[in-house]
Amino acid sequence: MSMSVDEISNVVLLFSNPVWTGVGTIPSTIIRNITALSLGYSSHITENVTVLSSNYASTTDGVIQGLLYVPDIKDDDPCRAALDAFLPKKVVRHADLPPANYNIIAIAPWINATCTQSYLASARLDPLRAFIFYRPSNVSSDPPPADSPEWDLGDRGRWKTQNRFPILAVSGLAGQELMHQAGLYSGNLSDVPYARNITSVYEADPSDYVRIWTQIYVSTSSNAPSIWVLVLVILGVLVGVIGSTSLLMHFLQSRRRASLRRRVQSGDVNLEGMGIKRLTVPIAHVQTFPLFTYNYEPKANSAPTSPTSSKHPQNARKKGSRGRPSSIATTTLPISEKGLDSPFALSTTATDYQPMCAICLEAYQNRVTVIRELPCGHIFHPDCIDEFLAENSSLCPVCKACILPKGYCPKITNAMVRRERAIRRLRDRIEVDDDVEADGTGGRFHNWGGEIKKRLSLFKPSGPGPSSNPTEPEPQPQPRRRSTAPEVTSVHHQECNSSSSNSRADLTRKRMRQLAGSEPDDEDARLTRWQRIRHRVFPGF
Repeated sequence: MSMSVDEISNVVLLFSNPVWTGVGTIPSTIIRNITALSLGYSSHITENVTVLSSNYASTTDGVIQGLLYVPDIKDDDPCRAALDAFLPKKVVRHADLPPANYNIIAIAPWINATCTQSYLASARLDPLRAFIFYRPSNVSSDPPPADSPEWDLGDRGRWKTQNRFPILAVSGLAGQELMHQAGLYSGNLSDVPYARNITSVYEADPSDYVRIWTQIYVSTSSNAPSIWVLVLVILGVLVGVIGSTSLLMHFLQSRRRASLRRRVQSGDVNLEGMGIKRLTVPIAHVQTFPLFTYNYEPKANSAPTSPTSSKHPQNARKKGSRGRPSSIATTTLPISEKGLDSPFALSTTATDYQPMCAICLEAYQNRVTVIRELPCGHIFHPDCIDEFLAENSSLCPVCKACILPKGYCPKITNAMVRRERAIRRLRDRIEVDDDVEADGTGGRFHNWGGEIKKRLSLFKPSGPGPSSNPTEPEPQPQPRRRSTAPEVTSVHHQECNSSSSNSRADLTRKRMRQLAGSEPDDEDARLTRWQRIRHRVFPGF
């Protein structure tokens, strides 16, 4: 508890002595304020009061009051002779107080640490309410502050906490005046100032007491925090913990986003192939893929092969344009996490024979149709593949190889990081058992790519087409010359002719959406408002 002194007031009071009543007990004495009749000393100290210690400063309506006296020290104490020079001969001692249970306040000079310790030890034996010190050598109006070395007793400040009363300091001038008045009002009524006047006014007995009554008006404030301060402290701690945790999570997520961005740019991760985010290819990059004129002239009585194959070089004729026969893939290749860097993307089994565009399902015309070839080897109509890559998907419609330019990466979000980490953990948990029984039924083999496709179901086309059933290859169409193939028509053309309400362009775009697959699940769209706020504050959850 901290304390500040507003005023120290001193007046003279008259106490009746219970002994002269002839009764052996101590009755309640009558108190009269002599100062009120201007017959006694009075003073008011309102400034230059230093609080050295405020321990146990219990007050009544903000007032500490009691009879002023000087504590006794032992006769053999070496400080006794040194202190006599600063004390009046008839100063009020404990034996000079009325024989009643009054509150008392001590006063003493502070001359050195040893004598001050003696005074404090004696005062701890009395029912003291406060102790007032002054330095006789300091007659200025301002006592030293509480942390001044002049108040050091050599015990590292323990004296401030071991006494059960507040300790104050006044200026030397005010302290010497109080000590002088305590010497004047120490005896009985026969030898105090204005004794005759007091006796005539109050008809007092000569054995009555006239003493100085000191009142200390204080303002106290508890150091213990109030309930609101505790609430604010608790809230501050919670905000600090939440804020530090949020900052740490944001830092970790930024590191994870940077790591995923580097892996996407290097081609180690195919975001769309893993079902994380639907991407499109910049049209400027799509237009860098080469254009050719379709040219395929197979030998008679031979299976269709690639004209670029070393076995049939005569099938690849370049007359101002490059011939590239093509076929719809006989099998759908697994979705590649790494795009063109995957060993699946390097396979040429899906590019040996491609007689029609896998998007619009329209057959190519030999040496007439202009085609665009992707890095994976598949060919399409330029209009079809340009619109598909620029507006629908960044993956090849046939083999799902990534067509994005090297070093390209979209904006990486925390949701993308969480999903990629979940897929990676799923892949790490997949077990491969190489101990397969002779009949092939006892072992277990889990392909992580197939497991991801089964859980995400993002790239499985829902409509008809060459990739609608990845396990059953379509029958390979026989190559025919353009002049002898008037009957070759696609299923798409049959549907277009049978339905007058849908145009060919609309059906082609519908086919593009089917080849691109369903949109990846938008995690943020399924979250409630509070869940979105939680993800923003704690992105790691």
